[in-house]
Amino acid sequence: MSKRLLSILGFSLAALFTTITWAVPVTSFVPGGVCDPSRVTLTSIMESGQANELLGGANPSYSAGSCLVFDGNDDNAENKPNVNIGQKNDGLLNTTYGPGNSLFFIEPDELQNLDNNPVDVADDPGWIHLASVNENLDVDYNQVGPVVNGGLSLDIGALLSMSFTCVEGVTGECKSLTWQIETDPSIIDQVSQILGGATFDHLAFSVKASNGFILYDFDFIDIFAQELSDFPNSTLNFTTPYKLSGTLNTNDFLNPQGNNAQGISHLNVWARDPSDPEPRVLVTEPSTFGIIILAIFGVVVTQYSRKY
Repeated sequence: MSKRLLSILGFSLAALFTTITWAVPVTSFVPGGVCDPSRVTLTSIMESGQANELLGGANPSYSAGSCLVFDGNDDNAENKPNVNIGQKNDGLLNTTYGPGNSLFFIEPDELQNLDNNPVDVADDPGWIHLASVNENLDVDYNQVGPVVNGGLSLDIGALLSMSFTCVEGVTGECKSLTWQIETDPSIIDQVSQILGGATFDHLAFSVKASNGFILYDFDFIDIFAQELSDFPNSTLNFTTPYKLSGTLNTNDFLNPQGNNAQGISHLNVWARDPSDPEPRVLVTEPSTFGIIILAIFGVVVTQYSRKY
């Protein structure tokens, strides 16, 4: 996020967040819980609206980079952020977990100062809840905002589309699926003309089945760096809107006998927009959904600034 936008957001909102009730931090983390990141994969990256595969190799596939196991349910306040712009404690992935109060899939030096509350303190993880998906694989897109009562909010479903197709199991008890997330190229073009480039570095799926849920995370800076290393002629440029596709299964959720995977209860999908990250590779940082997130920030802040 740009420093200009940060200063506007901090000036406009710092006094407001003292009245907001944040989600309760997660306490059901299972230390040593066993999960396999390969249960969720990324198998395709195409430019939005196009059909040319951009991942290298004959059968490209990336497993999630890491996963975390939790007991209980994740579909209460944890996945219903109040403002949903990534502030500390606003939603599941913006809290901490475990005895060490660890951050979800990021390091402390990746925290941001999104609201300038406390003043000049970077304590915001930056995770934005994109959508919830029920047992029938119907998508319920979240929104960002309103930042103030009566203020502007923006439906994430107007900016991107998601689809989930069951390939094993029956409706309401799916055990394996394919997924696809695609941004609207026209929206990206319009927003980039106003706000310029932005960044997006993580995509996370929260999968609920049986008596717990597991978070699977993709780190796109690592994925794009690997592509550049393996395929020097890769056309991935990290500023183009992409269509992402992959697979997901519930083989981490076995029945008590350990011989049958359980059906999906629901899913939640999160994305993280970093603040001026340090590049890990000598290329422009990736921007699959980051421009969308900055658009949301920009529209909300502009509305508030004009009103007040």
